[in-house]
Amino acid sequence: MEPPAAHDDWGSIGPRRRTPLIFVGLALSGLALAWWILAGRPWPFADGADGDAQARQDEVPTLAEVEELTPVPETDPSTGEAARQAAKLDDLLTNSHSARSSLSEAIARASKCESDGRDTIQSITTNRRDQLTLARALDVTALPGGPALKEALVEALDASHEADAAFLSWARRHLGKGCTGAIAEDRDYQRGLDRSETAQAAKTRFVEVWRPLAETYDLTRWKADDI
Repeated sequence: MEPPAAHDDWGSIGPRRRTPLIFVGLALSGLALAWWILAGRPWPFADGADGDAQARQDEVPTLAEVEELTPVPETDPSTGEAARQAAKLDDLLTNSHSARSSLSEAIARASKCESDGRDTIQSITTNRRDQLTLARALDVTALPGGPALKEALVEALDASHEADAAFLSWARRHLGKGCTGAIAEDRDYQRGLDRSETAQAAKTRFVEVWRPLAETYDLTRWKADDI
């Protein structure tokens, strides 16, 4: 008779005893996984990736930091609206200077009964009127002291235009009478001189405000006698 077979841990009885333990282990693993998900825990294997992402996010500068680190460009006084307004005003003054420089010579020729002197005064008077119109339309809002600057210039050109018109009336009558009579006693000639003095006072106020602007924008340093 053969002896009965020995039962070891790997026999038919062993697996039946281990099966409940496997199910219990799987159940516990499932519960642990569910708790991990519901608790919002990061996956263990993604810890490194999340850490790197968080580190990269921390390295991104905020808007305030960017604005603080961004250099603010220096304002160039030779550019911008103020510079353009000053340049336009300077162009007007150049035109005014040309008119003034030729007025004295034109009056002298008219005094000698030269008709071209009268014609030149006529041209100067027309130019002054146009300059006055342009001065009244100037935009000086971007210039320091702009309102005072414009007011003085308009007053100066207005008085200059009236003076030119008075000299023109004198020249016409002077040549029309055959260039006789005392020039200094003529009412229009005298009015021309009076309005010229008023214009000179306004020009003096103007150049006081204009001088620092001319230095800032590298423009002509006009004097009262130049305008």
